[in-house]
Amino acid sequence: MAIESLKQNLEREKSIINELFVFYSQLYNVEKLYPYEKRIEEKKVLEQAISSCFEQLMIINNSIPELVNSINLFKKIDGKVEEAKGLVKLGYNLGGKKVLVTIKEEDKKKFMEKLVLNRKALGKLEKEKKPVGKMFFDFRRARFYAKLSNRFFFKLSSGLVEKGKFAKLGASLRKSNMPYLLPSYLSMTFLSSTLALILGIIICIFLIIFSFSLNNLLIGLLLIPGLPCLTFFSYYFYPYAEKQSLGSKINQELPFVALHMSAIAGSGIEPSQIFRIVGLERDYPNTGKEVRKIINQVNVYGYDLISALKNTARETSSLKFAELLNGIATTISSGGSLNEFLDKRAETLLFEYRLEREKYAKSAETFMDVYISIVIAAPMILTLLLILMSVGGIGIGMSSGMLATVIILIVSLINVVFLAYLHLSQPAY
Repeated sequence: MAIESLKQNLEREKSIINELFVFYSQLYNVEKLYPYEKRIEEKKVLEQAISSCFEQLMIINNSIPELVNSINLFKKIDGKVEEAKGLVKLGYNLGGKKVLVTIKEEDKKKFMEKLVLNRKALGKLEKEKKPVGKMFFDFRRARFYAKLSNRFFFKLSSGLVEKGKFAKLGASLRKSNMPYLLPSYLSMTFLSSTLALILGIIICIFLIIFSFSLNNLLIGLLLIPGLPCLTFFSYYFYPYAEKQSLGSKINQELPFVALHMSAIAGSGIEPSQIFRIVGLERDYPNTGKEVRKIINQVNVYGYDLISALKNTARETSSLKFAELLNGIATTISSGGSLNEFLDKRAETLLFEYRLEREKYAKSAETFMDVYISIVIAAPMILTLLLILMSVGGIGIGMSSGMLATVIILIVSLINVVFLAYLHLSQPAY
């Protein structure tokens, strides 16, 4: 039936997209995985495999209009089902599994040629057992806790999402690049809150049975609603915090990204290739993920570059990066000079970056003055005061050795706190 053939084609397209993630991840890590003399050969093989994947997607997509047109929701009186004309069902083994696709008859030879290229490339990756990069495994790995949560709460979560609830949470999930859909994340939230409620009840019963008192009873009764509420709000606000953190990291990388893009644009290269080069660059781990969204929207989903830029600008967690993408889209659509725009934008971002570094240096100087006052001057003054008190016969109930130990511990603790604060507040670039 046409519906079954259409389903098989869509399943195969999903598998091809997974293969594209394998090849793109391998291409992204080719410099780390192979010695210099093999890189050119491996890049050529991977680029051919990527091209063949896109060819397969196009061939399968060409058959979909015919399959859709042949779908008839009403059964004929004679019971015969009208099949799509000009299409042929092709079956082959892939990884020990039988795969069926329905394509146009004239595309059969070309499809098999592209399929052979893919199988050779995948076989080579499996034989060499090279890692294919974090991006692919994050995409493929099924999380047990998410599956378990969906089993119990997916209907409830889907119903709430369909009613328009938690829209802001969904936006934060997308902008923070967390690998969860909103219904799945809500299911995890509800399951965790339920487990926290059960834990609160168990603790309350334990306190009442083994050490009953009015205080323990109050603590137990507070834990029953307190733990699930704390768990729910922790899940709810975590994507917001992650979004802010990611936006800050992107802003720190952005001046150098803009400068890199400006240098590439000066060579007169096609605009979409600028994003491909930057997206595969390992020096920008956070901005690179946002740029790869643009590449995927153009190469996989078929958007034009301007639409992909605007879509990514709406979904990014960095306001500065969104402004840069919108500016690039406007420049391209209006026919302006992309090189000139990126030059000016990179200059502005670098100026803002210098101001932020100067601000951090000034705050570090103030921090150093506070550190000297607290860690160096204060213990000295305290020691002199205690010596004067002991000479004057005023007892403090502590020996000199114990007093020295307490002062050393306090100074050590203050040093740890100061170092942790400096480490957390220091810009990554």
